[in-house]
Amino acid sequence: MTRAVPTRFRPVAEPVTITFEGEPIEASAGEPLAVSLVAAGHLALARSPKFHRPRGPACLRAACDGCLARVDDVPNIMTCAVPARAGAVVEAQNVLGSKELDLLRMTDWFFPSGMNHHELFAGVPGLQPIMQSFARRVAGLGRLPARALAPRTASRREVDVLVVGAGPAGMGVALGAVDAGRVVEVIDESLTPGGALRALPGAARAPWTELEDRFRAAVAAGRVRLRLRTLVGGLYGDDALVVGDDGAEVLTARALVLAPGAHDGVVPFEGNDLPGVVSARAACLFLTFGVSLGKQVVVVVPPGGGAFASVFMRACKELGAPGSVERIEGTPVRAHGTTRVRRVTVATAQGEVERDADALVVDAPAAPAYELAVQAGARVRPEARGFVVDAPDGCVRPGVYAVGEVCGVPLDAAVMAAHVASV
Repeated sequence: MTRAVPTRFRPVAEPVTITFEGEPIEASAGEPLAVSLVAAGHLALARSPKFHRPRGPACLRAACDGCLARVDDVPNIMTCAVPARAGAVVEAQNVLGSKELDLLRMTDWFFPSGMNHHELFAGVPGLQPIMQSFARRVAGLGRLPARALAPRTASRREVDVLVVGAGPAGMGVALGAVDAGRVVEVIDESLTPGGALRALPGAARAPWTELEDRFRAAVAAGRVRLRLRTLVGGLYGDDALVVGDDGAEVLTARALVLAPGAHDGVVPFEGNDLPGVVSARAACLFLTFGVSLGKQVVVVVPPGGGAFASVFMRACKELGAPGSVERIEGTPVRAHGTTRVRRVTVATAQGEVERDADALVVDAPAAPAYELAVQAGARVRPEARGFVVDAPDGCVRPGVYAVGEVCGVPLDAAVMAAHVASV
């Protein structure tokens, strides 16, 4: 597999050394491991389970499988959700041979039209069980941990106000609640607070600075308890199942505020899983860490999208990211390549166009992350971008609220502030 050219365009702030497949790599302490690896030229980090096609980070928010790897002898780690630290050891998994030459990629070549291993050699005495056993082995996502993991705690407790999501809506509601004398706990699965704001590099972040500064001050003063790398796995009546590095809890909140934001929009097209195909939000996140995606970047904006694409285009110039960037209004038809993107085909109003590219940035309309709200009993309305939570004044049911992008509110500082104030 051809290694990409290193793409870090600004000096590492707090250098630490990690290793990937035995190679020492300089990383910036605290940045996601996936960012460190891509910055060092390792774009294809994982393999698909069945056909062993190369995969790379596509979202940087633990919502795809493109950055799965073995970290410190623990398999199936989303490297975009783990901070770089001195001595971290990262290894490719689900390969036979090496990351660059995975012999099981032959499966893809032998079965170009797909393969159903449950039916392969069906009816042939003795062969089908052997084939299924082999398929189960090669479709695994990594060997078991090298050592038994220590038991983690499980507990139950009550809280006053539980806010799910530390994005702009979650931060705004949390600040309003503490000002009203409530005891607030905020949960977010990311490495740092900010939600979608983390993907706003340079001047695009300025309208949100006051909100972020106030929230950080409230956390530092102990007025808000912030728990990162922690997620709500599900809602069961009035209980929230919360899972973090330390273990699991069942929390019962007097007031539950759901501010999970929105998922990156996804467009189906041939080759949309190739390394180098990323969401516009992920592309912006890479820029915030001083990492460029390639020398020839094509930004495609399908109907209804474009918010993060505009931010990305401006930030590339503002931050001095190397390479060329071209924006095309239209819908991706195909990403060409074998180990990463080499060329793209886009359907536009004037017809199909082709461009050479080593990165394809797609800015489809964001889809509200409605799942927890539906578990809480919320009604949703279907739109072209996805399901939008329909909660008048933010109220899903007594004691449960939904705010922010999950309700279709745009990522605009003034509009978001007015929306939060109305809840």
